[in-house]
Amino acid sequence: MRSPKGETGVIRDIDIRSLANDASFTRGSRYYNNSQVVELQQKPLDERCYTAKVQGSSAAAYEVEVELTQDRCHVSDYCCDCPAALRSYREGACKHVVAVLKAIQHEQSLQEEGNQHAASGMRLFSFFSREAEREEKIGDAEPLQLVPRLCVIREYGNVTCWLEFRIGYERLYVLSHIRNFMLAVREGTVESINKSLQIDTRRMSFAPGLSAELWQLLRTAWEDEESLLTYSTYFRSSYAAGSQIFEGKRFKLSPGTLRRFLSIMGEEPFEFVLDGLQKREVHVQKGNPDLSIEVEERQQSGRISLATEGVIPLNVACSYVLVEDTIYEVEADFARGLKPLMEGFRAARHLKIPAASMGDFFGRLLPELEKIAKVHVAPAFLERFEILPLSAEVFIDYYEDGIAARLKYHYAGYDFNPLLQANLPAEKERIIVRDALTEHQIEHLFRQYRFEIKKGQWVQPDEEKTYDFLTEALPQLANIADVYYSEIFRKKPVQSLGKVTVGVSISDDNMLQLSMPKQAFDFDELLDILASYRLKRRYHRLKDGTFVTLGEQQLGALADFVESTGLKKTDSDSVELPLSRAMYVDALAREDEGLRLERSRRFKEIVRDIKNPADADIEVPACLKGVLRDYQVTGFCWLSALASYGLGGILADDMGLGKTLQVIAFLLAHREKDAPPALVVAPTSLMYNWLDEIERFAPQLKASVIAGSKKEREAALAVDGGYDVIVTTYNMLKRDIALYEKQRFSYCFLDEAQHIKNPSTQNAKAVKKLRTGGYFALTGTPIENTLTELWSIFDFLMPGYLFNHKLFKQRFEVPIVRAKDGHAMKNLNRHVAPFILRRLKKDVLKELPDKVESRMVNEMTAKQAKVYTAYFVQAQKEFAAELKAHGFGESRIKILALLTRLRQIACDPSLFLEDYDGGSGKLDMLEEVVSEAVEAGHRLLIFSQFTSMLQRIASRLDEQGLEYEYLDGQTPALERIRLVKDFNAGSQPVFLISLKAGGTGLNLTGADMVIHYDPWWNPAVEDQATDRAYRIGQKNNVQVLKFITKDTIEEQIYTLQQRKKALIDQMIQPGENFLTQLSEEEIRALFAGR
Repeated sequence: MRSPKGETGVIRDIDIRSLANDASFTRGSRYYNNSQVVELQQKPLDERCYTAKVQGSSAAAYEVEVELTQDRCHVSDYCCDCPAALRSYREGACKHVVAVLKAIQHEQSLQEEGNQHAASGMRLFSFFSREAEREEKIGDAEPLQLVPRLCVIREYGNVTCWLEFRIGYERLYVLSHIRNFMLAVREGTVESINKSLQIDTRRMSFAPGLSAELWQLLRTAWEDEESLLTYSTYFRSSYAAGSQIFEGKRFKLSPGTLRRFLSIMGEEPFEFVLDGLQKREVHVQKGNPDLSIEVEERQQSGRISLATEGVIPLNVACSYVLVEDTIYEVEADFARGLKPLMEGFRAARHLKIPAASMGDFFGRLLPELEKIAKVHVAPAFLERFEILPLSAEVFIDYYEDGIAARLKYHYAGYDFNPLLQANLPAEKERIIVRDALTEHQIEHLFRQYRFEIKKGQWVQPDEEKTYDFLTEALPQLANIADVYYSEIFRKKPVQSLGKVTVGVSISDDNMLQLSMPKQAFDFDELLDILASYRLKRRYHRLKDGTFVTLGEQQLGALADFVESTGLKKTDSDSVELPLSRAMYVDALAREDEGLRLERSRRFKEIVRDIKNPADADIEVPACLKGVLRDYQVTGFCWLSALASYGLGGILADDMGLGKTLQVIAFLLAHREKDAPPALVVAPTSLMYNWLDEIERFAPQLKASVIAGSKKEREAALAVDGGYDVIVTTYNMLKRDIALYEKQRFSYCFLDEAQHIKNPSTQNAKAVKKLRTGGYFALTGTPIENTLTELWSIFDFLMPGYLFNHKLFKQRFEVPIVRAKDGHAMKNLNRHVAPFILRRLKKDVLKELPDKVESRMVNEMTAKQAKVYTAYFVQAQKEFAAELKAHGFGESRIKILALLTRLRQIACDPSLFLEDYDGGSGKLDMLEEVVSEAVEAGHRLLIFSQFTSMLQRIASRLDEQGLEYEYLDGQTPALERIRLVKDFNAGSQPVFLISLKAGGTGLNLTGADMVIHYDPWWNPAVEDQATDRAYRIGQKNNVQVLKFITKDTIEEQIYTLQQRKKALIDQMIQPGENFLTQLSEEEIRALFAGR
């Protein structure tokens, strides 16, 4: 396409929009955006003319011709051969013409950009120079004065308002064409007001104060109109015809602009012209004018006149009223009352009231008129009509499921029921005027709530409509009448629930007893109220017929109370619950004002001992005084308090805080002669560690490990060896559960209790068959995957406390995990918090050195990257095929295998490629870090989940000549203890450890650097491994390094872990979800890209 000669403008959207209706403009723009305009060309002999073809929605292409004006900024003519253009030419340009105009606009923009590209930088300087010059000129220019005149004209009962302005410096001139002036301002040209005044709109400014504010009012109105016109279907004709609000020297005022103008003027006087003749100076004043109304007698009829002259409402709502020289900004109630009055006087100066209607006038209209004016009534009317005040009484009683209301009206000696007697007795000398307005209000309230008249009273048999009336209308009724209730009500018919008082005490057999002293209802009634609350009803009707409001009541705590305690209907005045509910009930009452407890002395003692174990009067064994730290004494007292009340708990201290020692202290303190032994169930790796710790801190405790062959284990259990403590493993216990469940133990402690996190495993089922005097769990991570794990541990500690598994998921797990239900989270915390003691090292071990964690990111070698990319593409295909064949639910094993393969490549492709020789970026980085660390005197723990990777690392260390210790799942238990002792004694600088085998139970404070070679799904497991070094006894700062391979699945998994940590951090701290807990969308994202 050839470009036009010389400089040209660009067609604006506003010009295109002005040619078409909204639908054509929108569709034409879409055609252009979809590249449906083809063969756009300029005519050779006339570069203002364009031709093009537009592909329609069908296969047809329509031909379009467009002719521009000389400056090429506007459209002179156009045509299209489409049926729509030929059929409806008057509706403006069709969508095909619009599309071509948008294409021309685009070409013009490119042309202009091409011509001016080289000078664009200088234009920027020029622009800012002009702006600076303009600011300088404005600063030097004398400010303009803008003075308004408000004009009002009354025609056919309507009021029209507009503004006129005078403008100038010292001498003012009429601004005779406001729209032309505004156009000049927009274009930045000089506007000639008259021969004596020309204004350079680029330099002008307005005097601060009224002139500046009035100018802003003008500009805002102008800009609003231009913006709104572009939305009009008939914009083209409106735009061409000119402004709708600026006509010559008139600025037509809408109610909104009138309000803004009067607000600007405030109390400042300004010129006012009424009906083009009366000129005066007026001002604005907030408040109501003093109006006067005359009620005169004309042959026993009434004639009403507005005695105050010149009352002119300036808007339809009567919110601005001119009286004499003041424009009143009246109050809303005054405006509402004045509006019908002015409507009445619009057509006549006087209003006539027939003689027969004068009684209604005095009863209904006069009270309303007196709200806005001083009313003067003719003496003849005052002699003939006596206006008496109404004293109304309403008597409320029950009627079927609803209520009945009987009325009684008192008028100075006249008492009557208006439903039985419509009129007062006639008197010869006077006419009694009833308070028709109040009577109508009373009647309206009953009719509004669908009451019917039966036997001289208003009746509403429906319960729900009755409740609505009592809660919504009764307060209004009480403002205009005296309301009385029948004896059967005894109290107000509607009341709020108020505080529910529950008495709590402990029975002789250690059961929690609940009672409801001094309560208006019993447990059964409370359960019914809460049943209505759960159904989201607005009220509940008590047995005595009164209503309890539920809509605005905070009954959540009571609902939680009943739901969580399992209260059922009973004939007894009190109910008994397990003692384990005591802490929950106490926490609930302290958090919510709707529930009040009357606590017995023993109830208070139990709560105090468990909540504040540090204050408990429990003696620490003499041999451990001075050994236990303060927080460990607290843990010992907490365990003792729970045990004394037959309750269980989770000691969930941070790794390395000595949970084992706290249990040993407890076992020593509660050892009794001839009592059965305590049972400790631990992972295999920790079994002998328990024996060592007991021998070290409490050698007087006789302890034994149940291990060996089946015969040896059976023999050990069968013989009463007088042991205080028996230690076994989870594997041994589930094999021998038939033997264990026959015996009774004093206490049972589960070490690393996450081993029973899955309630369907044999481990969990076995420990829940044990019979002991007290159940406890030790774990730094009560939640690793899901809330079900927490339920499983509590099902061992106190079966039924967190309900059955199905109900637990329904009430807690599903709402918390899926719906992020804060209320369910808070309620679960109330249940579990008293029975979980959790301390962090940073809070209790101020002397512990720092732990510095950092992430080290390595790049893959070139061959490693190629292998990863190839396998990633293959994994994507296998993932898609697997989902298509088996669905998401049945594909998790396959998905885990695919992800594991990718993670192995990120570590070292040689883990599964036998002939691979392309190296590993991560292994190279490890070699560098380890050699520098050992040279600097550091001692390292290196963890990996892949034992084959540990072996590769070992080979690399052998090549470097570095010595190391090695531990994985094949290392025997006694050998593990030897390796740990040797390493802590300084035997080797590096310890290679399998994450699963050595991540828990080991004390490796001889190390001061921890490396996690490959990230595990669960960061809590990594934290446990780290705390093999960062625990009591550590004297050095500990540096923790997490190796991550760049551009691999490891980065995505790390990000996912951090994001999903929030839930478990809220419940316990810490913990994390495994792959089985990732959503389908999250797993899909892992395969979506690197």
